[in-house]
Amino acid sequence: MELERYGEGEDGEARRGTSHGEFSFCFGVLILEVLSGKLPTDTSYIEKGYNVVGWLNFLISENRPREIVDRSCEGVETESLDALLSIATKCVSSSPDERPTMHRVVQLLESQVMSPCPSDFYDSSSD
Repeated sequence: MELERYGEGEDGEARRGTSHGEFSFCFGVLILEVLSGKLPTDTSYIEKGYNVVGWLNFLISENRPREIVDRSCEGVETESLDALLSIATKCVSSSPDERPTMHRVVQLLESQVMSPCPSDFYDSSSD
């Protein structure tokens, strides 16, 4: 898997992620890939004129973001799916300044998806 492909901007221009916003964008796309069961540039998105982020934004505008989740996730707790979708949405925000740091992403994952098993990987004083 080549993570650089996730650094592709909305204009299709390839970018190398170095800022916290770019790292979290890549991670958000990865979460969407897992939830949807499709590559970010799957033909089902391309045929509609989107990539995975564009498709999510369209579904959000239609108040149907849950439709991006693949049926194979049926056995997963609804709260966990909603939390992952919420985290992914924050990570792929069109404004890099509004994207969470990866430290914050870990905190969100631990508190909303993985609880009650937080790690000591990051101490609470850094961000």
